[in-house]
Amino acid sequence: MDSSLFFPTADQNLRQAHEILLRSGTVPSGKLRPVIARSWERCRKLGVDPRSGQCPDRVSGDELKARLERYDFLLKAAAPFMESLYGFVRDSGFVVLLADPDTCILKVIGTENADERAAAYHAPGAIWKEEYAGNTAIGTALAEGTPLQIHALEHYCKDLLAWTCSAAPIRDPDGRVAGVLDMSGSTDLVHCHTLGMVVAAVTAIENQMAMNRAARELKTAYKYQAAIVESISDGLLTIDKRGCITYLNAAGARMIGIDHRDVIGRHIQDVVDYRATITDVLASGKGYADKEFFHKSGRGVLHFIQTAVPIREENGEIVGVVDAFREAKRVRQMVNQMIGSQANFTFDDFVGRNPKIQDVLRLARAAAASSSTVLIQGESGTGKEILAQAIHNGSNRREGPFVAVNCGAIPRELIESDLFGHEEGAFTGARRGGRPGKFELANGGTIFLDEIGDMPPDMQVKLLRVLQDRKVLRVGGSNYIDVNVRVLAATHRDLQFEVEEGHFRRDLYYRLNVLWITMVPLREWLDDLPLLVSHIIDKLNRKLGKAALGVTSAVMERFRVHSWPGNVRELENVLERALNVSHGDFIDVEYLPKTLWKPGETQVALGQGKASLKEIEKMAVAKAMEAAGGNITRAARVLKISRNTLYGKIRRFGL
Repeated sequence: MDSSLFFPTADQNLRQAHEILLRSGTVPSGKLRPVIARSWERCRKLGVDPRSGQCPDRVSGDELKARLERYDFLLKAAAPFMESLYGFVRDSGFVVLLADPDTCILKVIGTENADERAAAYHAPGAIWKEEYAGNTAIGTALAEGTPLQIHALEHYCKDLLAWTCSAAPIRDPDGRVAGVLDMSGSTDLVHCHTLGMVVAAVTAIENQMAMNRAARELKTAYKYQAAIVESISDGLLTIDKRGCITYLNAAGARMIGIDHRDVIGRHIQDVVDYRATITDVLASGKGYADKEFFHKSGRGVLHFIQTAVPIREENGEIVGVVDAFREAKRVRQMVNQMIGSQANFTFDDFVGRNPKIQDVLRLARAAAASSSTVLIQGESGTGKEILAQAIHNGSNRREGPFVAVNCGAIPRELIESDLFGHEEGAFTGARRGGRPGKFELANGGTIFLDEIGDMPPDMQVKLLRVLQDRKVLRVGGSNYIDVNVRVLAATHRDLQFEVEEGHFRRDLYYRLNVLWITMVPLREWLDDLPLLVSHIIDKLNRKLGKAALGVTSAVMERFRVHSWPGNVRELENVLERALNVSHGDFIDVEYLPKTLWKPGETQVALGQGKASLKEIEKMAVAKAMEAAGGNITRAARVLKISRNTLYGKIRRFGL
């Protein structure tokens, strides 16, 4: 940059040019420094009278207040450096000024030592635009966008001839002009290095503004991060390389049961008892994800799922650990929602006006309003699980999970693990990391134990303990886990008969049999058959995209004489098959399976004597066993019932 812009010039040519200016009011071309010449030319075009010595214009008090608020960031950054700059010229009549980009004076230091006219000129609120004050260091530095010094006779207006002013524009971190710093004093006191001092101060101010912005952005980022961390429902804990807690969010403190403000700086081992695994991350540098932990607190054993990640410096050194954790019950609820462990049926899904059916629904609604254990008994296919789902959806646990377990379908050696879960390494083939059982997954909701009568005796003992204590112990585990579940059980067996025969524990039977409901087999409410058939066809039409209107009278007649050993499930199966192969509006007999009994077969069987239904059933079982040569599987296939059902009937009838 041309050094002539920074230092005073008082040669004879300039004095002569200024005298000509004062006499004529015009600027002589080529006689002044280019920057001063341009400023004088602008003043002349603006109509400034160099002989008038007019004072700068001023803004109102309210406008000044608004400007001070708008440029508060500039004032805060500049204030200490203005004080430092003034310290070099204190008590010498110099003033240090800070102006905004519109040349409005925002802050002044040193007017107490200036004369009255100078104090008035430099008061906050004064506007130093060229159109008001001619060329000044403040206005011209902003107009030219560069530091400069205007010395004595270089001023356009005569009232400023006794002053030399040094000014430099201040730019914000984005490069925009944020203001201007000026130091003005008597011409005979100004040194050539005065402008250099101003430029140095401006550089310091710009650096301070950059640091202030960075600090504000960092603070804002911290607030955002803190708000995000505090808004999440998971717990978040951080420790330093010594194992001391540096942060714990409010959600985590609530889970652990402590005040998060009281643990900062304390060692992790003084707060939670799973410290070893977290501190292992510091030593090994290896984090972990979704591990289970148990924390003993005043509220009992707390169960968490945790993830730990090491914090590293740029050089790779581990300086801390971030530990995120959530309550295991919340994880289970999420899993249940995602995998569909929910009840879909309600009491509205049941049709039938038969008094027996209405009694079942009345008992079920009463069970839904209670929290007691319910035992549902009935033949296969009568809708025991559907009724259990309706009870769940009618209860105050409807928002919780509904987990169904078929106790007769789980291999004997796996049933304990399936119900109660297992720890890692509990047995050969155990899942890595362990696995929660069905009771844990049902926490807060309902567990439905279907075919409870088929549960092995040794498991009956463990189930009884869980029902009594509401705690489960995983296979291979040492921590009891609290479970808040309602138990609904179902069986096709006569449990009272099984108890008498020694196949089912009496104490477990009474624990389950608080509220009992016996499902009605379809053959006992055939008067509702048309209503039931219509309901099933409507449901199948929606499922299969069909538009069947119903069944023919011949089909209905055949339905009425069939004994329906598979109950409603068998009826649904028959109708779905027929609906898939039929083409008309009504299902006719030609679409029924050949395995369906012929018309009149049941009537003939029932009309041959005065035998009771139980005796007829006994004879049917005996005849099937005889025809199958004692083979249970073949006999069950002939009777169209399951092997377990056939075993129960054989024991009940003493065959």
